[in-house]
Amino acid sequence: MTWNTIHCDADVPPPSEWNLRQYEDALGLYNTLHSCQDRYLKHELHRALKCLLEAYRLYGPENVIGSYNGGKDAVAILHLMRAAKAQYYYMRQQSEEDDRSSDVKLAPRVLYFENKGEFPQVVDLLHETVKEYDLDMIAFSQDAYSFATGLELLVDGSEESDNKTRSPSQLAFVLGTRSSDPNAKGQGQFSPSSDWMPPFMRVNPILDWTYGHVWHFLRKFNLPYCSLYDEGYTSLGSVHDTRPCPSLAKPNGGGYWPAYMLSDWGQERAGRQNSNKKASKKEVKASCTNVEIDDIDDESSYSSMSTASNGSIGVQRTVGLLIIGDEILKGQTNDTNTNAAALALRANGVPLTRVVVVPDDLDEIVSELRSMRRAVDVVVTSGGVGPTHDDVTMLSVSAALNSPLVLHQEMSDFLRTKSDSNDGTLTDAQIKMATLPDCGKLCYLAGKEDWPTLKCDNIFVLPGVPQFFEKKIKNLATYLAGDQPYKACSCKIVLSIEEMSVAPILNKLVENHPYVSFGSYPFVGHPEINTVVTIEAHECEGPTRSSRRRSSTFSGPIITEDSSEPSALVATASIARTSSNTARHELRTFTQQEMDFNLKSALNSLIDELPKSSVLRVDNEDFRLE
Repeated sequence: MTWNTIHCDADVPPPSEWNLRQYEDALGLYNTLHSCQDRYLKHELHRALKCLLEAYRLYGPENVIGSYNGGKDAVAILHLMRAAKAQYYYMRQQSEEDDRSSDVKLAPRVLYFENKGEFPQVVDLLHETVKEYDLDMIAFSQDAYSFATGLELLVDGSEESDNKTRSPSQLAFVLGTRSSDPNAKGQGQFSPSSDWMPPFMRVNPILDWTYGHVWHFLRKFNLPYCSLYDEGYTSLGSVHDTRPCPSLAKPNGGGYWPAYMLSDWGQERAGRQNSNKKASKKEVKASCTNVEIDDIDDESSYSSMSTASNGSIGVQRTVGLLIIGDEILKGQTNDTNTNAAALALRANGVPLTRVVVVPDDLDEIVSELRSMRRAVDVVVTSGGVGPTHDDVTMLSVSAALNSPLVLHQEMSDFLRTKSDSNDGTLTDAQIKMATLPDCGKLCYLAGKEDWPTLKCDNIFVLPGVPQFFEKKIKNLATYLAGDQPYKACSCKIVLSIEEMSVAPILNKLVENHPYVSFGSYPFVGHPEINTVVTIEAHECEGPTRSSRRRSSTFSGPIITEDSSEPSALVATASIARTSSNTARHELRTFTQQEMDFNLKSALNSLIDELPKSSVLRVDNEDFRLE
């Protein structure tokens, strides 16, 4: 290993030879990475390794330098680099046509700009890994070089160190840039340097990686990283501007969870203080000390509960979906509308609590409509609204609501605008489509030019054709969310242990944490994952959503052609509250802070109970069982 600190007017030393043992270790790492079958990481690994192999092929092993500052992304590219470089040398040895197969193997060269405000833990990691992996470190003294002048010295030194004529732009720097980084805009895996910098090529092998990919990579392959990440730091700057991530604070001053536990990846840099803005006492207090949760916000206690007020989530409308169609029950058509509804409603924080499939039978539909109306706030129907004999949804809604069918004038006029008839005469099929329950109102959720949605009391009638249904349900979900949409407070914990091992733990936690919902999903045949546990905070104190809705009534706005304000599309529902103590207790809601506290409390208890090393990662992405 070599650690070369470059002071003023010093030359860049020539590359050093790679220790054979470390070369073979890196080649073994490449084979391990390349053969990885982890579905979460496989594609990203292959793209990154391919990018680096291309960099070594195009620029040569002596001209590819990695940026290594000890951060998590830099650690990731370091190990990808050394694996790809070893494979590059191995491939060259296997080539009978390549007369350079006996060349000396050069150690991976990495670059670091010294920083007087560096965390000691970062410096320790740099020295340990340079020694462990036999790296060729070029460290620029902070007193002598800026980022630009240091790179310029490297570029110029690379040109002068070779007797061959070569353009300085043949130097390539491997960076840990990801697409979520502030400086990543417009970059690809290979991007020329900015015009104010010396000429070189930026290589971004992990550009398409997420925060979760980085941590899954480091932990899956047991790669060493800075100890600060286990103390709640998620993005490392200097000691002057970096604090543990507030989102990782444990409840009631219990310290911080490690960085890989962060579920909201948008908070990755929440611990970084703006250098131009002095941190407030409250920010420093929350970030630097493990204070009681109640002390973080002077005006709103995490542990207290409040009725719907400023900052509260409010009672959410529950939705039931009624799928109508013989073809679904007979397996002749796949039901994709349930999935479309679930995704659209969840994205807007509207709970879908019931789904029922019924045949094209009048009595069956009427019975289910009446039952569902008593169980949920809003009923959405899918199918049975066409012009043919088996389309009986309108008749069923009419019967369920005791509202006679009439020729709806507004719908008739709308159909005439879509008709090819010169005299405005409607066909028999159009007359049937314009014959609606007398209580029906037309809602123009996507503008007056789009096909309206029929609302009859608390029933929304949607088409069954998947393309049309998906568009309609997205618009309806936005409408139902109102002007203060609910922000889901949830996380997904990916585990290496089987569900049977988790069951006793969850059974205990369910009793101790009544304000969150736990879910457990086994993965069968997956090479790494055995179980996924989900935790989602309740927005209200009541034991179930269905019990809460009984003390609320739905009276959302009716969107008609006379509606002139676009904001009417997202008007909030009116909640009818009773004066009884019981009703007020059922309507009691949590603020976003309270929901976050409840979630963290449950997550903390779960992690404490799980076997060590069984947590692979915490994700904020919705998952699908395959």
